[in-house]
Amino acid sequence: MIRKYLPAIAAFLLLVFTSCVSRPQFSVEDEALLYPVSSYVPDSFEWQEVCPGISRFDYKNSGFPIIYHVVKIDLTLAGLSLSCFPDKGGAQPFIFRGLKTKNFAKKYDCTVAVNLSPFAGKNGAWDLAAKLGTSRQIVGVHVADGLLLSAPVERYAGIYFKSEVDDVGQNYWLASIEKNQSEKAASESDYAFGGFYVVLENGEVIDSFRRNHDTRTGFGISDAGKTLYIMVAEGENTLKSEGLSYPQCAAIFKALGCTDALEMDGGGSSELCINGKSILSYKNLRTQANSLGFSVKTPGDLN
Repeated sequence: MIRKYLPAIAAFLLLVFTSCVSRPQFSVEDEALLYPVSSYVPDSFEWQEVCPGISRFDYKNSGFPIIYHVVKIDLTLAGLSLSCFPDKGGAQPFIFRGLKTKNFAKKYDCTVAVNLSPFAGKNGAWDLAAKLGTSRQIVGVHVADGLLLSAPVERYAGIYFKSEVDDVGQNYWLASIEKNQSEKAASESDYAFGGFYVVLENGEVIDSFRRNHDTRTGFGISDAGKTLYIMVAEGENTLKSEGLSYPQCAAIFKALGCTDALEMDGGGSSELCINGKSILSYKNLRTQANSLGFSVKTPGDLN
């Protein structure tokens, strides 16, 4: 009888213990000595096309060890659409049943899908019940197709997407990053999502953060907001990949050509899916609070 429940028990223990892993903190000098930039920033980025306008880069260095993934999206791509979960809700604070990013990706037929914001449980706390349960409150701004579902939190950063029209009448997306979430930016955006902190600002790495290595999800922008980079660094299985610090993430975003970048919810919440499948080397067990997806319609679909 017990054997029947062994998979569920194993999943529970894995979630609990990977959520409570002690992460060593490094000084600036020690991180530079133990993890030189060359150990996590390659000389060049070799992109693999996912579809026209979207490509991916996967990095692995088993010597340190580190694994991370980057997706590059041309936001001016014809037929590119955005979707998110949740996309409807009620009064603040909006409490809802979360949805795993991989399930969101399949449900919304996303070419690319990624987790987003930090969150709390039904009682407003980040505790074991929040980690293991599915009741969610988003911490920070969440705007879905112009609808505000979660209010801005000023101390945290946010990423904003707005639909624009070019000189020939073609629609495209423009992304921007704000160091402090605001009601004004949220009201002017079609989509907006809160994260934690800006790590790259005007091309300069912000190096004042603690240097603890963990699983990370982050966004970077270049080309005045017309190109988006999504990066997820693995860190739940530390034997394969220890994760990255915020300044290390910033250094990668800078090497990619980004002007600005921010970190979203990381740790056990990090997830990245391409064509409906997770590309991480381990199974993510957590139910995410919110997710963002990008889909590309072919010329035939646009007719």
